[in-house]
Amino acid sequence: MGDFLDWKLFHENLAPLYESYVELAAFLTMLLLAAVAMAVWKRRQTVRRIVQAASLFVFFFVVSSCLGVFGLIRNFYFGLTELGKDDLRAFYHMGLAGVVFGLAFCLGPIFCGWICPTGAVQEWLGALRTGGKARNRPVRRRWWALAASAALVAAFLIAVERAFSSRRPMLEDSAVLWAGALVVVTLFVVIRPEADRRLKALRYLSLALIVGFCIAGVTVTSPVHFVFTNVHDWASLLSTLVIMGAALLVSRTWCRYLCPLGALLGTINRCSLTRIERRPTCTECGACEEVCTTATISRGQVEPTACTMCLACVDACPEKALVVRRAGEALASEA
Repeated sequence: MGDFLDWKLFHENLAPLYESYVELAAFLTMLLLAAVAMAVWKRRQTVRRIVQAASLFVFFFVVSSCLGVFGLIRNFYFGLTELGKDDLRAFYHMGLAGVVFGLAFCLGPIFCGWICPTGAVQEWLGALRTGGKARNRPVRRRWWALAASAALVAAFLIAVERAFSSRRPMLEDSAVLWAGALVVVTLFVVIRPEADRRLKALRYLSLALIVGFCIAGVTVTSPVHFVFTNVHDWASLLSTLVIMGAALLVSRTWCRYLCPLGALLGTINRCSLTRIERRPTCTECGACEEVCTTATISRGQVEPTACTMCLACVDACPEKALVVRRAGEALASEA
């Protein structure tokens, strides 16, 4: 991977904190996008896609701060170890992750549904299969999906052999191992869609592995990391391509089954001050299940651990039976 893949528009930190390496532009972008997500009620899904595109542009092409799903967890842990030793360095590592965790506690995992560039790319690719709309629609032509899954497996194995033929993939290249797991999970879900709910537990195994690596002092590169930081990393590139290919077969595949950050934010969402609740007027028509890209709704009930807080279900409900509640009270604009 050469210099032609240098896509960052700036090569210095934007708005550094007191001329330090802490990039305030990333914090301001995150807070601004979250404010938009919290404030908008009309044409919400259109605005959400604009917010996703803005986040992707800023974090892919402008700022150097990384929103890698492994990196946010790892950096937060490293920041904790620096507290009391080097507080500026601790803030540098913990800052963005702390904002993401704080948003999840106050507003639910809106990072996943509104801001995360990795999630946005998966959602847009999934929409290609369903006619331009992000829907939780099963693959109708199972033979086509099986053939595509087999091609994905073959392409993955060939790419691994070509990229790592001169050396064995070590822990530093372990994004490839996550990519391999995603290939297997995708193929399994295509064959047995009913296994979706059980396979979502793999996210917690993924989270445990990342935390274990952090404690052991092993650096694990995230998928899409090479885009965020403009680092030439074959393992990250390969895992990114696998995530994109899997999203064409199963909506938000990475988010559903292997994202450790999603598992952590879903856990925080259990005690979040904001959540989606069902009113008694629900007729169980299934409109909400149709638009949920992570298949986290059953008979009008939203499972908080897998919800991305995109609010597509709230907007799609013909009976207005799904409402956003904060601290036990319905928001005025949803009443």
